[in-house]
Formats: sequence, C-alpha cells, structure tokens
Amino acid sequence: MINEKTELNLNFYTWEQILEVFFKKRFENVILFSQARSGSTFVSNVLAKEFNFKGNFFPEEFFLNRHFVYLKHFVRKHNNFFLNTNEYWYRRTDLKKNNTMYLYLYRNSDEILKSYEKARKLNYYLGWEEIINKYRVFFQDIKDFQPTPLFGHKVWEKQIKEFNNAYTLLYDSFKTHKHYLNQNVRTDKFNDTKTIELIEDNHFKKIPDKMGKIPHQERKKVNFNLLEKSYFFIRRKLESKKRSSKNY
Repeated sequence: MINEKTELNLNFYTWEQILEVFFKKRFENVILFSQARSGSTFVSNVLAKEFNFKGNFFPEEFFLNRHFVYLKHFVRKHNNFFLNTNEYWYRRTDLKKNNTMYLYLYRNSDEILKSYEKARKLNYYLGWEEIINKYRVFFQDIKDFQPTPLFGHKVWEKQIKEFNNAYTLLYDSFKTHKHYLNQNVRTDKFNDTKTIELIEDNHFKKIPDKMGKIPHQERKKVNFNLLEKSYFFIRRKLESKKRSSKNY
C-alpha cells in the first residue's frame, strides 16, 4: 500500500477528534468534500447523525450534475446544514461561509483504485478516473501527480490553506465506529455502486437507485424561488459540462 500520507502536507484527524472540534466550536454548518469511491456515502451519513443534522442533511445526490451556481447559492442562502459533494473541485474555495466546518475525506489512493477496479469488473464503473483527469488542466503545478486519487489529494492540499476551520478526515478512522462494516461483510452483502455500510438495529440501509432525485419532504427544505430556479437552469444550459468541468 502506498504510504502517501508522507507525501502530503496535511494534518489528519480521526472522526472522534472531528466530533470533539465540532461541538467545542459549535459550527452551524458542515461541508464535506470528497472523491468518488472514497467512502463518503457512509461517512456523510454517519457524521450527519453524529452532528445532529438528521433533518438538514444534503448528500451529494442533491447537487449531482448541477451547475456550481446552484451549490453556491444554496450555501449562501441556507443555514444549519450538513452537505457532501464530490464535484466542483475547482470552485470549492468559493464556498466560504462564516461558522462553517470544512472537511475533506482522505482515503488512501490504493483503496480508491481498488474500488475503481471492482466497479469495472462488476460493470458499474461510472468513469470517475476520467472525470478527475479533466480537472488537471485547472491545476497546472500539480497536474502530473499520479495515481489519479493522489492528484485529488494534492488539490485539497492546495485548497485547505484558503479556508478557515478546515480539516482532513481519515476514512480509516471510521473502522472504530459502531456502524462500520468490514470489507468481507460489505462484499458479501452489496455489489452495487451506492450502498451505505450502515447498520440500524441490525438492518442495512441502501441509497435509492434514482440518483439525483430529491424526495418531496427533503426538497421542501431547499429555499429557492422560481426566479432563482430559472437562473440555475439557464446557467447550466449555457455552460454545459461538455464545454468545461470548471463549474461541475
């Protein structure tokens, strides 16, 4: 396994340490940045519960494939939220907000690459590596770092300096969490791309198949008017992902 942590100028925190910091500083909001296949589905669900954001938790599906302006306005207009996103790498630093904790989920590149390979074998690979490589043009000084997940970690290494209250969270630290399932159990129980490795009263919870669909009750929490929604739609049409990954 690559000992890449020695190559990164980052301080790493366990989930217990992050929990302590959160309640000590009493943050109003939490934004979790991540890479695809880094374990963010599990981590975001667990942390949202630990932080008592059960009624205001917005997973990555809420922002999937939307233009960045939607996320930016969401952060600006709302409070008391926990959100997770693995998109918008170039624009992360435009999400600064007072009384907000910023987290980046670190998982070793070898583990992420193994997840890519498993997805390819089981025919649910969604092109994550190719998507990340499109961001390289925006970070010329680190664009040649390999493997691809390490490049992602180097992006965060650059960006963390621009945030207040930003922390790098170790995925491996969650192995001590009561809801964590070891790899053998997860392999036996689940073979699809979006599964929460979370046990609630001995029941497994799975993410809905329709990615990006916001349930009605949760959609009501998003406080955008018709004019704003029209603006988001137009921006997305004018600046499509095909033209540039800068806003996605």
